[in-house]
Amino acid sequence: MKRSMAIGISRVLMLIAAVFVSTSSYYFLHRPEVPDELKR
Repeated sequence: MKRSMAIGISRVLMLIAAVFVSTSSYYFLHRPEVPDELKR
């Protein structure tokens, strides 16, 4: 009983961690527009 409960809790925590990791990866995909002064 305790073992199955621990496995269930660890799976839920891994899902939560995966959601936070995948949402922060949007920051690396975001490419702001470069100002003209820097392009020269």
